[in-house]
Amino acid sequence: MSPSQSKATFRMVAASFAAGVSAMMLLGLVTPVVVQGGLSVREAMAATVEQEAPAIAPLDVAAIEAQLAAAQADMDASRAATDAAMERLERLSGR
Repeated sequence: MSPSQSKATFRMVAASFAAGVSAMMLLGLVTPVVVQGGLSVREAMAATVEQEAPAIAPLDVAAIEAQLAAAQADMDASRAATDAAMERLERLSGR
């Protein structure tokens, strides 16, 4: 057998092996999907999606403003309760 003939034989055997491996991988990946009906267009078209509620609920602006006003009132009350202590602390620290 000449070197060019042995190269051709080796290439043919390698190509045959690669084709066999590719076919087995393709069957291994596609067969389970087909058996389970993953490629069934009829079932996919029959399934409808019904939206029960909006994805983002509308904001209640009045409730948010009331919450912000309550937080501001709490901050003002806290500030009024600590104003005398803060003034004394500033006086003692020499600022």
